[in-house]
Amino acid sequence: MKRLEQLPEMTSDMLGGLHATQDLKKEILRDAKAAMQDGKTHYRNSAWESKKVNANTRRQRSVLQRSLAMACMVIVLLGSVVGFPTLIGLDVKNKQNIVTTQMGGDLSNAQSQALDLPQGSIVISQRSAPSYRGIWAAASGANFPLICVEGRYYRLLTNPTSIGTELLGTELGAVSTYTSEPALKSEGVVSNTVQEGGKVYAVSGMNGAMVAAEVEGKMRVFQRVTFGGNALVGGEKLADTLKAGKVVAMELTDVGTVTDKTKAKELYEILINNAVLSRSGASETGTSLLIQLENGLALQLAVRDESVMACGTWTCPEFFEAFEAAVQ
Repeated sequence: MKRLEQLPEMTSDMLGGLHATQDLKKEILRDAKAAMQDGKTHYRNSAWESKKVNANTRRQRSVLQRSLAMACMVIVLLGSVVGFPTLIGLDVKNKQNIVTTQMGGDLSNAQSQALDLPQGSIVISQRSAPSYRGIWAAASGANFPLICVEGRYYRLLTNPTSIGTELLGTELGAVSTYTSEPALKSEGVVSNTVQEGGKVYAVSGMNGAMVAAEVEGKMRVFQRVTFGGNALVGGEKLADTLKAGKVVAMELTDVGTVTDKTKAKELYEILINNAVLSRSGASETGTSLLIQLENGLALQLAVRDESVMACGTWTCPEFFEAFEAAVQ
């Protein structure tokens, strides 16, 4: 199909090369003068007409040519608006290329199972050199989304997007203070994310490493972290802030992944038993250690050199050596 910018050329071809030039005007005036002198009709002997064709036939052809040109223009314009497949392939309407199911309609058991989703947990798969992946929710201004429970701070995770009640442990209390400046108050239950009165729960099997609370209608998970220089309470160790359930996989940015459950458990034990606290503060980096758990949840630690960071900064060369050996 011709493009719109070629329409003048198309019209010119269909009208047989008729051009409104100054020469054509002179010829028409000359023929008119000759007709007045000898009383005969003179016809233009051009590419679009012959002397042998009478005036009525010429006019009919001229009208037909103009009609064809106008029809062509309409087709081109319609094609640009509604698409040529609609004009030249009307049977496409009757072909169902994408099968859809109305939400809330009746579903077969197989369809229902296909729509079931996991809790939203991060899945660690075997990769030789994974790039950075982070699951901590982004900060807004100076503060990230958090909950403070009696001086222990927990940061919102983006994954999973919600959890079921089966993962909820004991109730730890309700948010007594909702403030955008949580650093100004550390007593009771404080949050800049969970509304005042919202209940906060322990997460089953996490031994204080995680809590859960409702955020915008969904039960979300928060991980124990450092905030405002506050990390450990009393004589806590890394195991107290990272005491996870059953570890099934680990992923270290730019190093590799360990998906063997036995090796992942061994690496976890090396980390919590040998890590030494270097400072109470922590920071984010472009490198992360992700720890996937059997219950579908995951923990994140930032990594720099031979240290991991979440609730404090912990140095553990033994862990990194063992990790590199495990992925080789």
